[in-house]
Amino acid sequence: MDIKTFKYPKPTFCAKTNPKLLAEAKKRGFYVGNTEYNKLFNGLFFNGGKLKFKPNLDEKFKRAALPYLKSFMASFEPKHEEKEAISALLLSELVLT
Repeated sequence: MDIKTFKYPKPTFCAKTNPKLLAEAKKRGFYVGNTEYNKLFNGLFFNGGKLKFKPNLDEKFKRAALPYLKSFMASFEPKHEEKEAISALLLSELVLT
């Protein structure tokens, strides 16, 4: 799955876990994972922080994925493990650790 071309829902509609993104996150080892991006998610989730975006990041992808990521991280609906996995997946494509 190419998450850079994925059709992200509007941030107000992303409260629920997207099964396609969750499947991709599991495939890449982010579900109950111990990657740098899982750790980054937890740091951001519990403490806040700033992101350092990858150089030459496609702006269209960034404009679609970042609002979704912010909204999804703040949502109460998903289980924490699902929220962490999908957020880590997106962070791995957007930012440097």
